[in-house]
Amino acid sequence: MTDSGLQLPMVVMRRISGAGRGLLVLGAALLLVSLFGNLVFPSTYVAWFTLSGNQPQLPAGAYTGIQVTELLNTLVSGPYLWIAFGCLLVSAAAAIAIGGIGERTRHFGTFGVLILLLYAGLLYVAAYQYNQPAPGGNAAIAIGYGFLTAMAACVLIEVGARLPSAVPVRSRVTTVSSGRRA
Repeated sequence: MTDSGLQLPMVVMRRISGAGRGLLVLGAALLLVSLFGNLVFPSTYVAWFTLSGNQPQLPAGAYTGIQVTELLNTLVSGPYLWIAFGCLLVSAAAAIAIGGIGERTRHFGTFGVLILLLYAGLLYVAAYQYNQPAPGGNAAIAIGYGFLTAMAACVLIEVGARLPSAVPVRSRVTTVSSGRRA
């Protein structure tokens, strides 16, 4: 309270805990390994989806995150899924930045989960669509460990961003004195 009777609000910074920072960095690392694991470590093949069947539009085989993005881009005739792939990269980069800064933000992990659900939904709809006209169409989709790792990584990012610090940190607000001394 000031001399003139005005009450100045205290600015409280929303910080995340050390465990939250660790979860953010772990989630970002898992998401990046899920996206680019086969490029960095060629021996580890992190498949997101496995397609089976004899449809020429959906070739059978195991697909990584990059490969399923290319496949879905050819199916929708545009670069739209590269935008979604970029959003996953933004989510991982934001998690690393938030972990370094320590400010609480939300919804980067949720955004990643929604993007991953978009991938799964589009692939499911594509398999269902291509099975309709062909008699005996048998395109099937199996979810791989890479997709589950990416989903778990986005959940870790969201949980880590929401863990509050045990000690509230208050920012100092400078006040202007009226010139009177008490």
